Amino acid sequence: MTIKKISIILLILLSALLPVNSQNVNITRQENIGALNLKNHTPLEEGLSGYFGGIHNNRLIIAGGSNFANGKPWENGEKQIYNHIITGTVSENSVDWQISPTKLPAKLTDGASVTTPEGVVCSGGTGPEGISDKAFLLNFSQNEITIQNLPSLPFPVKGHDMALIGNTVYLTGGEAPHGPSRNTLSLNLTNKSEGWLQLADMPEAITGMVLEAQSNGKETALFAIGGRLRMPEDSVTSFKNSVLVYSPTHNTWTEKGKIRPKGFEHPLNLAVAAGAPAGASHIIVVGGDPGTQYNKIEEAINKMAQNPDAKIQRDSLWINHPGFNSHILVYNTITDKWFATDQWEGPAPVMAKMIPWNNRYIIPMGEVSPGIRTAEIKSLEIASDPVFGWINYLVLGLYFAGMLYLGFYFVKKDGDVDDYFKAGGRIPWWAAGISIFATTLSAITFISIPAKAYATDWHMLVFQFCIILIAPFVIRYFLPFFRRFNLSTAYQYLELRFNSTLKWLASALFILFMVTRIAVVLYLPSLALNAVTGFDIYLSIILMGVVTIIYCTSGGIEAVVWGDVIQGIILMGGAVVAFIFMITGIDGGISGFTEIVISHEKMHIFDFSLDISKPVFWVVLIGGLANTLILYTSDQSVVQRYMTTKDEKSTGRSIWLNGIISIPVSITFFLLGTGLFAFYYSNPEKLAATNPNIDSVFPQFIVGELPAGMAGLLISAIFAAAMSTLSSNINSVASVFTSDFYMSIAKKATQKKNMMVARVSSIVIGILGIGMALVLATWSIESLWDQFNTFLGLLTSGIGALFLMGIFSKRISPRAALGGLIGGLVTTLLVKQMTDVSFLLYGAIGLLASLAIAFLLSFIFPNKKDINRLTYHTLIK
Repeated sequence: MTIKKISIILLILLSALLPVNSQNVNITRQENIGALNLKNHTPLEEGLSGYFGGIHNNRLIIAGGSNFANGKPWENGEKQIYNHIITGTVSENSVDWQISPTKLPAKLTDGASVTTPEGVVCSGGTGPEGISDKAFLLNFSQNEITIQNLPSLPFPVKGHDMALIGNTVYLTGGEAPHGPSRNTLSLNLTNKSEGWLQLADMPEAITGMVLEAQSNGKETALFAIGGRLRMPEDSVTSFKNSVLVYSPTHNTWTEKGKIRPKGFEHPLNLAVAAGAPAGASHIIVVGGDPGTQYNKIEEAINKMAQNPDAKIQRDSLWINHPGFNSHILVYNTITDKWFATDQWEGPAPVMAKMIPWNNRYIIPMGEVSPGIRTAEIKSLEIASDPVFGWINYLVLGLYFAGMLYLGFYFVKKDGDVDDYFKAGGRIPWWAAGISIFATTLSAITFISIPAKAYATDWHMLVFQFCIILIAPFVIRYFLPFFRRFNLSTAYQYLELRFNSTLKWLASALFILFMVTRIAVVLYLPSLALNAVTGFDIYLSIILMGVVTIIYCTSGGIEAVVWGDVIQGIILMGGAVVAFIFMITGIDGGISGFTEIVISHEKMHIFDFSLDISKPVFWVVLIGGLANTLILYTSDQSVVQRYMTTKDEKSTGRSIWLNGIISIPVSITFFLLGTGLFAFYYSNPEKLAATNPNIDSVFPQFIVGELPAGMAGLLISAIFAAAMSTLSSNINSVASVFTSDFYMSIAKKATQKKNMMVARVSSIVIGILGIGMALVLATWSIESLWDQFNTFLGLLTSGIGALFLMGIFSKRISPRAALGGLIGGLVTTLLVKQMTDVSFLLYGAIGLLASLAIAFLLSFIFPNKKDINRLTYHTLIK
């Protein structure tokens, strides 16, 4: 055995012995930030429950509510219901309260409220005048509260809850005069005159549930958690421990699992708890009544008519109430699993609100036992404390140093622009194939595809396989044009076939798309790494961008291709290692993984329904074929690889190699996503509830579950995935700008001048991409994979159509082609704005629309140019 092999084995054993990174997730911080303190309003200082509450213009708003300020229930005290509106200025550790001169239209408690951009929407409730059907908006502006009446509810209701999705308020459950309600209603705040719309009924009538809007991986849905129900014929109230989910897309309710946190022997009944969404796929729940003592009190009350001594028992149960659920519970809306992160400090409240504010939650007051309110205002924060470690930083630093060395190594071999962008045909076919694969893979695949499979299933796998179907078509019909005309860029063919205007327009659209793509490719891993390692998102963007600019600008396409080969190997090796660690962390190992996957249908691929608004089989297949055809026939970052091998046959082999590699790689990345689901299903407490988007799930696993050093290697793989695509994009855009624009205008420029423009344009394009990525970092985007494919369909479908027009049609003239390009872009934009067609079809729609419009225009503007040698029919013959 050689020294080299022994060293490798020792390194593997060493990495296995290194400790797993201690990543602290879901750290709970609780703080008292004062109490309700109002001069001359002593009854309110008792504390309130059942109030309307929310945040508007950074002002905490509390309205209505109730307490027993004039005597407790066992003292025959009456419940006091209020119409006051209180506002609070919240600082880090205190609240400054003011009471508004504006009052509610009636004394109300046990209504529902939700924070919206327009203000706090309030509905229903009960008071001295009975149950209310009113809805109104509390708005804080110019230092005062205003009340805007909203359309009345179809019926009076109390004990219900509301949530917001987009601009639509949803209301469900509660108790109406006729009894418990199963109704679900919605009000569009942008079209209030439409009133409340009736939606699908809940499976059963529930009051006192937690209703929150959160992503289920496929859409933002409504989650109704717990609650209670007492029908007129019931002697005691039934408390619930289930989760019901409403799909706005399908207008249907389904029942999920039970409220059973990890480690709990039995499901937990909960009613009138407080909840709020957290991160991209969690809901936090505090307080809540499990109902055991409540039922005992009901039974005592039921006996009072026949047994006066039962009143003593009732009062004793009230006075000696043990309190409510003290666990702070976290629910994952994707895995449908619960865990308890901490204990509530002090008596836990019910009939309170949990109001998000500045990355934490404000829980004002509430009921802490029957008849007893608290005036305390609590602050709750769920945070993570990621630890990356010096070993991982060392590995990451070595990776960046290696990439810089690569660029400087190849800088000596650059001769002219042709060599800089084509490598003089020196690249082996297998390296070109791996480079194409690495370029199209990117961090969008390495992070977002596992995240998609984790959140949904394998329905997008068909999209990844389309390259196998497209490869023969590309090799047979397109490759000869790029190789035999010896083109510097793909778009120079459009000048030969049509005119320079179309070449410049296609080149400009490509540059626009690539700048956008560079930004997305930079932003996605930076966002995910920021969530799980604490890396500053802006620093990550700048670091990746600058290192990539240096090595691809210095070494040209040769550095880019060989960098892609190295990065592709790191990327795939890291994926396999990560999957092995996932399996070992799942309860039951491989058998446990199989059981979880099958029971949750996580490997479901085929949906043959005809709904074009969803990623069903036909949508994925047609969209995948169109987008892959566009990518492999009109994307300079791919087409440029066709020019780097020695001949047409070698290029064909590289395309086939890329296609063949894509099959096991795609399966691997979907398996990673399924493994993530199974792992966090078994270990729900290990996933940070604060993750800002689902795309962070794989990086968090890497940092939190892999040994030090190994985690650094896989984080390097994420950077590798991003930088392989980034370098290709920068080099291809520089190629297009230099060859299609600068050299077309400055035809007498020297090679030295051309080389300077090539390098400067690489730097400028990279800086533009970095700048746009920094802008994206200020936005909120749920899935970057979706956004990337939207950009792909909108900006590049017309370019792909130009090549199809040019190669396969003799009759389409330059003017008809231009009309088709513009018409296809307009059509796709209209489809995006006016329909709910899946973004996956944008590429196909743009492609077909451009071709159809161009063909029709060719009858008005026929082709008069001799193009025989420029079409498929002549060139192939």
